[in-house]
Amino acid sequence: MVATAAQQYKDNQISFASPGQTVLMLYDGAIKFLEAALKELSENKDLGKKARLVERAVKIIDYLQSCLDKERGGKLAENFDRLYCHMLIELTQANFENDARRIGSVIKLIQPLRDAWAEICSGEGKSSPRPVAAASPRPAANNWKPVPGNPEPKRIAVSA
Repeated sequence: MVATAAQQYKDNQISFASPGQTVLMLYDGAIKFLEAALKELSENKDLGKKARLVERAVKIIDYLQSCLDKERGGKLAENFDRLYCHMLIELTQANFENDARRIGSVIKLIQPLRDAWAEICSGEGKSSPRPVAAASPRPAANNWKPVPGNPEPKRIAVSA
C-alpha cells in the first residue's frame, strides 16, 4: 500500500509538472543514477547494477536530446545536442571500461545544467521568456497532434 501511494504521488508530481520542471526532474534523475553507479563501482563492486544505473542515465540524456527543438533553438539547441552526444559517448565508454572518472565528468557537465534549470523553474510564472532549447518534454520529431479534450501525454518514465 505504501509503495502504491508513493508511486501515485510521483506520478502526480510528473503529471502536473511544467515543461521546465520536467526537464529539472530529468536532470535530477540522471545525476541520481550516475551517483549511484559510482557508488556501485567503487564501494559495492556490483558491475551489473552499475551498468543498469548508467543505462538509465543514458536513456534520460537520450530523451533530453530528442526533446531539443532545433528549429526554434538555433545555435543553443545545436550546442545542447553536441553536449548530449559527448555525454552519451563518455557514458558508453565509462560503462564499457568501468571508468569512474568518466562518470564523474558527466556528472560535472550535468550539474550546472540542472542548476540553471532550477533557476529557470524558480522564475516560472513570471514574465521571463521561455527557453526553447530543451524545454519541451516530448521529442520535436514526434508528429503528435492534440485531440480536443485529450491532454498531451507526458512520457518521461525511464526504466531499466
